[in-house]
Amino acid sequence: MGHILLLFYSLLAPVIAGGYAVFFLLSPRRSLMKTLGGEVKERLAVCPPVFPARPVWVHAASMGEVKAASKLAPELAGIFKAPLLITSSTAAGRAEAARLGAEARIAPLDFYPFAAAFISAARPLMLVLVETEIWPATLYAAANAGVPVFMVNARISNRTAALYRALAPLSRLAFTGVKQVLAQTEQDARRFRSLPGLEGKVSVTGNLKHDMLGVSAAGQDKVRDFLEASAWDGYPVFTAGSTHPSEEPVIIEAWLEAKKKNPGLKLALVPRHPERLLESEAVLKAHGAAFIRWSSTVIPEGTDCLLVDAMGLLQAFYAFSSVCFVGGTLDDTGGHNLLEPALFSKPVLFGPNYRNARNAGEALLKEKGGFLTETAPQMAETICLLLKDPAALKSAQENAARTLASLQGATAKTLAVITSNLLARL
Repeated sequence: MGHILLLFYSLLAPVIAGGYAVFFLLSPRRSLMKTLGGEVKERLAVCPPVFPARPVWVHAASMGEVKAASKLAPELAGIFKAPLLITSSTAAGRAEAARLGAEARIAPLDFYPFAAAFISAARPLMLVLVETEIWPATLYAAANAGVPVFMVNARISNRTAALYRALAPLSRLAFTGVKQVLAQTEQDARRFRSLPGLEGKVSVTGNLKHDMLGVSAAGQDKVRDFLEASAWDGYPVFTAGSTHPSEEPVIIEAWLEAKKKNPGLKLALVPRHPERLLESEAVLKAHGAAFIRWSSTVIPEGTDCLLVDAMGLLQAFYAFSSVCFVGGTLDDTGGHNLLEPALFSKPVLFGPNYRNARNAGEALLKEKGGFLTETAPQMAETICLLLKDPAALKSAQENAARTLASLQGATAKTLAVITSNLLARL
């Protein structure tokens, strides 16, 4: 039965891939598809990579996952004295992998003949899948080739876990070659343990992304210059980072309400996707908020809102803020990096949908370095409470920094599990 389901899935895989391509071509993010023509050979495994020695193969879906593995992957290659192969599903992920000095490729489609051809040519020493990457055809091809598989930084939703339980014969077949699932949280581990074929193979090692957090000086001089030139210096700044269009009305209304008690309060709005800035501008105009773009050469007097239309400045704005909000938590995205403000000992506000950063969110709430705010009045009230009480603000800052420190160390734990498993086999 498992082989029949795998055959059916493999036949559907190209159709699903085509559907995704059409979706992006018709979406506001169609520019992401501009490299598709040059990726076809890699996606079809026409020219798979060949190595003089068996490589460590790491697959990470996109740039964020590649970054999460950017300490783990080179260290694994160094331990095993092996070449490093990193595949990704996106051009941005591949570019990030190339910056790590790896042989960077777009991953072949999860279609058994393509996956098997790729593995046969590359002869990987191991396959390390990062986060949510469960590819049945590739997993089965790896098992057939005797390639041990490790799922690291692993997380899974209730819905996905239920799907794999319902497809038990396929799951059992796909997970044959999986040696260990190293989950981000105990909640993720429980879900993985419930899947057929993973019994006794699951442990918790934490989130690799927490280890990757580091203070970057990039942009800080520019932001400092802006603060001085715009007369923002000395006033509290509320930075809302990685926001999505549907969240921005709540954020702007909260800021306007908080300004009634804190007239000098400034807002730095840093949208997640710069290509959607026109939507952000429309929301600001609808609320009558006077704003300027970061790229503007003129800074009108009395402007209290900045729309950041440049990449790489989010950390710099967090560094100069009093209070921060992390986006993707008021819509269905599931949250972005809730701990980034904690790098600068800043309290972080976020909405109720932080499933992609559940462990970090719960830790921040428990330690009182983070605050849950679902509506504009709640957000405005929290901002005002922190700004009016310096002792409360200082306590929240210290709590945020302590939370971050308590969550780090996943890379060392992950390396220990993988090396102990493989060195015993070599």
